[in-house]
Amino acid sequence: MAIAGRRRFLDQWARALDVTNDLEAMHKIRLLMNELDDARSQLAKTTKVLASVPDPDAATGATGAMTALENASANLLQVQRRFAKHERGRN
Repeated sequence: MAIAGRRRFLDQWARALDVTNDLEAMHKIRLLMNELDDARSQLAKTTKVLASVPDPDAATGATGAMTALENASANLLQVQRRFAKHERGRN
């Protein structure tokens, strides 16, 4: 990805996060990741219960939700690392 493309990508993230610099963006992303961790913890409890119910779709849905949370967390971590590299320059 070209430098301009990287900058534009991170600028879009900064706008979505309502921040004006990379450090604020990293902080907001960390808060979002903490919220995902909380959700993951709650979902793990639910998944454990649903694993023993007779409806396999319930357990499958919970497993899918856990996968989605893991993917969201991994994607946020990747974006946070890009902000940490200051790919947008000194903004």
